[in-house]
Amino acid sequence: MKKRPLCMAALVLTVLLWLLPAGIWMEDPDPAAGPAEPLKGEICRIEPGERGQAVYLKHTNLSRTGIILVYFEAEQSFSIGNTIQIKGNHRYKAPEAPRNPGQFDARLYYQSRHVVLFCYAREAVLLDGSARAVPRFLYRLRAELGERCTALLGERQGSVLGAMLLGDKTGLDPELKDIYQKSGMAHLLAVSGLHVSIFGMSLYRLLRRLGLSYPASGIPAGLLVLLYGSFTGMGTSTARAAVMFLLAVGADMLGKSYDMLTALGAAALLLLLEQPLHARNASFLLSFGAVLGIGTLYPPLEELFAVRKKGSRAFLVSLSVQLATLPLSSYFYYEIPVYGVFLNLLVIPLMTLLMTGGIAAVALSFLSMKAAWFPALVCRGILELYEEAGKAVLRLPGSVFICGKPEIWQIAVYVLGLSMFVLWSGRERKKRGGDPEKKFGNSLRKRGTWICILVLLHACLLGRFRSGLTFTMLDVGQGDGLFLETAGGTALLVDGGSSSVKEVGKYRILPYLKYRGIRVLHYAAVTHTDGDHTSGIAELLEQAGDPGGIKIETLLLSAQAEGEEAGRALRELAEKKGVSVRRIRAGDVLRDKSTSVVCLHPEAGKAYGDSNGMSLVLHVVYGEFSLLLTGDLEREGEEEILKRYPVPSCRVLKAGHHGSKTSTGETWLEAVQPDLTLISCGENNSYGHPHRETLERLKEAGSRVSITARQGAVTLHSDGKTFRAESFLQEFTY
Repeated sequence: MKKRPLCMAALVLTVLLWLLPAGIWMEDPDPAAGPAEPLKGEICRIEPGERGQAVYLKHTNLSRTGIILVYFEAEQSFSIGNTIQIKGNHRYKAPEAPRNPGQFDARLYYQSRHVVLFCYAREAVLLDGSARAVPRFLYRLRAELGERCTALLGERQGSVLGAMLLGDKTGLDPELKDIYQKSGMAHLLAVSGLHVSIFGMSLYRLLRRLGLSYPASGIPAGLLVLLYGSFTGMGTSTARAAVMFLLAVGADMLGKSYDMLTALGAAALLLLLEQPLHARNASFLLSFGAVLGIGTLYPPLEELFAVRKKGSRAFLVSLSVQLATLPLSSYFYYEIPVYGVFLNLLVIPLMTLLMTGGIAAVALSFLSMKAAWFPALVCRGILELYEEAGKAVLRLPGSVFICGKPEIWQIAVYVLGLSMFVLWSGRERKKRGGDPEKKFGNSLRKRGTWICILVLLHACLLGRFRSGLTFTMLDVGQGDGLFLETAGGTALLVDGGSSSVKEVGKYRILPYLKYRGIRVLHYAAVTHTDGDHTSGIAELLEQAGDPGGIKIETLLLSAQAEGEEAGRALRELAEKKGVSVRRIRAGDVLRDKSTSVVCLHPEAGKAYGDSNGMSLVLHVVYGEFSLLLTGDLEREGEEEILKRYPVPSCRVLKAGHHGSKTSTGETWLEAVQPDLTLISCGENNSYGHPHRETLERLKEAGSRVSITARQGAVTLHSDGKTFRAESFLQEFTY
């Protein structure tokens, strides 16, 4: 095997940067403090926003090294290179760090792009009108080309072509974007090596065929690639492809041989030295991992299966990418498009025709829209084929496999197994002395052995190994979201809603469930119908029947909840999505082979003064461990339960009503005697939760307290005898 020191150095550096704390390279200006004077800085980039315009400022008086991303409510008449000062009322916000397992790390994502702070403003004034001619021209050209894509193909398909050609995803239809992502075609929406090849290599080969020298051909092609990269925003995939292209052309110009893996290593080192946070960025790792898979796994796979047909080789290329990126996809996204490897055999060969047709259509549109009719028709046909193929794949059984996040040891075992396969094939090749007629793939025994090994590696990577009971109080802001998974495998979600976090189901609850590898929620219980307990539940019900969605078997509602308009709406939505609805009342028990969940409240047929008073109260018992979940129950309800039941002491109590002073009374605490009390509430909420009086009562009762506003999500693990608790933000353990 060839020695590739640059490739090995890039791998070692990536692992090292992954192991080191990310905070070393992060800048954290205080959004509350702000600059002493109005924010000002130089515009380095402008993007269209869903509402208004996004302007990137560098060399600001708030951060000298980082970039401040300013969102304006309306389009501004500034140019790249201008120095501006924000005018009027504005506010700052830091990119959000995750507060739950599985939650998207916006802070890491934006900091990897050098964005350290957001600013929301109405207007700004021009301080320096100096503008950069080339970036200004490219920005205007990009906007013009985007409008022409829409005019030629319509808003739906035009937005897709704009994303593919221009790297502009702001106008993408959410439904269409979801189809591409879940079916395994999301990579088509990113500007990558294929685009660079079409633009750069086509020009380079054309100039060479015209008789120009290597430098006379390579320099214009290289400049075109760099210009196109800047034009599309120079994303990670584009930068990687551009560096590799320049090295390939440079090798041609110098009369040297080009090695793909060495070029890949050089590109990775350049990007990591520029921004070490790339080592933790999904787009960086997936982009480089895909090319690494082709360079290392395709040759042994090609020999193992002794393929000769072009179609078979294309399948093995797709398979090598899938094998290489599988641990990354599962680690970052917790789900896998099962049929993506086959779907790409259809869509990738058409990309060259689509890109060529798109370029031709847009170029001809400057002469006449009628002249662009035929290439636009070809593009529309291909994009419609992509959409219909994606929909068809998603209708297949098991089209999206929710695998959960693998442990580091699982990834290590998987990577070690693939490495052994590559090394073994290299030794076999060396034994043959490079004789292509003696392929080890001709041995059925060896082929079968390695197929079995690859299957076992997948089982090891995607398997989830759990024991005991797990309970998580999610940080949903001002609201409740409680998840329980029993030792018997029953999954129960108790409430899911927020009054402070928009689309809490989509951005906090659903990612957590996928992180856990939950494909079926056996029960979703609604304690009462307030929006801060049900908004996320409604979102989960909406996606329950979608491909890649989490199935919900049973929605649990009390008769009192069903009697309210919000409860009836939830029931109708559940029935529409094929989810059974079951009434639950005091005395009912949910039981599997390991755990029982007893409903203590509300009483059947009894009317309550408000929705808080009718909250479901659930007593979870697993061996000697017990947990009490109280919704928004207040003192009156607590006293009613104590009169009706001999409430046993519980190791863990979820405090009622977000720690309100009207809940978790002295008598209740004397009966429950919790070792640990959990409180779910939002940071700096307007209600003042948790109230000081409640915290004092808990302290006097000898209970430790964990609050989502301070510690983020809190997860408990129990073996039926003891339990341990840990917070996501690592400020609390028990």
